[in-house]
This record gives sequence, C-alpha cells and structure tokens, in this order.
Amino acid sequence: MDAPPPQGEPGPPARPEGAGGVGTILRAAAELYRRRAGPLLLVATMFLVPNALLSVLEQRASEGAPAAAPAPEERADAGPVTAAPRPPEMGPTEAAPPGPPSEDVLTGLTAREVVVRAVWVFIGGLFTSMLAAAVSREATLGVVGREPAPLRSAGYGFAHVLGLGLLGILAAAWAFFLFLFMAPAFVLLSLLQRSLPVALTSAAAALLALPVALVFAGLASLGIPVFVIEGRRGMGALVRVWLLVRGEVKHAVAAVVLLLAVGLVASGLALAVAGAGMPGATAALAFGIVGAPLEALIAFFLYLDLRARKERLSIAALEGELARHAP
Repeated sequence: MDAPPPQGEPGPPARPEGAGGVGTILRAAAELYRRRAGPLLLVATMFLVPNALLSVLEQRASEGAPAAAPAPEERADAGPVTAAPRPPEMGPTEAAPPGPPSEDVLTGLTAREVVVRAVWVFIGGLFTSMLAAAVSREATLGVVGREPAPLRSAGYGFAHVLGLGLLGILAAAWAFFLFLFMAPAFVLLSLLQRSLPVALTSAAAALLALPVALVFAGLASLGIPVFVIEGRRGMGALVRVWLLVRGEVKHAVAAVVLLLAVGLVASGLALAVAGAGMPGATAALAFGIVGAPLEALIAFFLYLDLRARKERLSIAALEGELARHAP
C-alpha cells in the first residue's frame, strides 16, 4: 500500500503490489497524522469533550442519588435478628412490605444502575463511532490531496449518528454472540474429553474466546471506512468487511492486534492519571484526544490496504466514492 501523498498533491494509484505489511500501515497512519495533526486533533476534541462532559454529569448524578436504606439485619445498632411473627390479620394473599432494591451478587449494582451504565457505555461507543467516521472522511481528504475540512468532517459524523449507531450495535452483537458461542462450546468439549491433554487444550481455547471476540470487534471497526467511503449501511457494511478480509485474514488480524495495542496503551495511560481529580481527568481526556485519531487512522489504512490488495484501488476512484457518499 502506498503512503499518502503530500498535502495538495495527488498521489499514485494504490496498487496490489504496493500493499505492504502492518509496518507500512502504521507508517502511513503516522505520516498522515503528522501532516494533518491540527485538523485531526480538532475533530477528536469536538467529539471527546462533549462525551467527557456527559460522563461527568452522569457521575455527579450517581453520587447525588440517595442511597438505599440498609436492611434491618445490616444495621450495626440492631440487636439479634429474629424472624417477626406474622400478624394474625395478614391473610395469605396480602403482599409483604417492599424491601430494598435487589442487587447483583457479582457487581453489587441494582438493575437500574446496570441499565444506566449500559446506556452510558452505548453513548460513549456512539461518540467513538462518530469520531472514527469523521477521521475517516478527513483522512480520505488527505489521501486524495484535498484541503483539510475538520468542521465538515465532524458535521458528517454528527449527521450520521443513527446509521453509525446501528452499525455499532451490529458489530457489538457480532462479537458478543461469537464469544457466547465459543466459550461454552470449548468448555463443554473439555468436559466431554477423556484425554487430559485434549481437555486442557479445549479449556485453554475457552479462555481465548474473549481475545478472539475482541479481534472480531476490531475487524468490524473497518465497517466505518466502508460506511463513509462506499456508503454501505448496517449489515451491508459488515458483509463488505468480511469480503475484504476473506483471503487476507492473517494480515488483517495482525493489523487489528496493532490497533488494539494502540488503544490499550492509550486507555492505560488515561486510567493511570484519571484518579487524580480534575487535573487527572483533564490529562486522561488529553490522552484520549491524542490517541483516538491514530486508532481510527490504522483502521482506515487497513481498509485501503485490503482494497489495494484485491481491487486495484486508485486515487481517482477513491475521490469519486468520497464525492458520492461523503461530500
């Protein structure tokens, strides 16, 4: 895969013989990031700052919520807990007084808290998808040699929030159901084996279900460049990803592992400073703003690389697709 052309100058066609390995993808992403750092950081700021503000509001709301009163048996000043006798006037059909809200045994959260947190996770993922779409559009402008347009790219992401949300839900469901299928299947296989080595191998494979699901989620992130450049929506974008990856699985998985590693480093740095009050939260946001465009660029150049390997993608064809689907 060819590196992106200098700004303002059209580059040579992306040819299959020019397609490179993971190092080529990383270098192309880093070079475009270097040349368009200002617009890309501006795009990231326009999505991650509102997301951070919403997260702060959610935390403040959860901290201000009144705590549930402890059950009688949990109070320190209470005496020995004994079962209260049933009043004679209470019939068998009368409902008992409502108790405290039930909590999950593992997480200690009520059902309402679980739903609220799931909603906020979805909102965060939605902002990430809109950011990736805006970065993909801005990166395409860089590859075809057009001027930066960060405001229009960000506007494209916000304008397609519903389509990107649907794509994110389908991609998450793809990875989640893959994990649900793989883990029990390998556990059951390990239990049915009488040979200890085979049983241990199956059990180890069950532990690998989560990393495999994460890799599939990373592959599904290629659906965003497909969404932006080719105009494919929903399941059509994911099917297109599969057609691109088929036959290039090792190469695509290696690039996705690099993508996940970059995301893990950025998240680790953000978490390392996030607990230090407002300065730590600001530093964590800064790490996110700097790291998010690089992750999106790696996925974008992996998409271009796969198309260069299979379809003899040219700069002119790429610019034409951008003009039709993400003007």
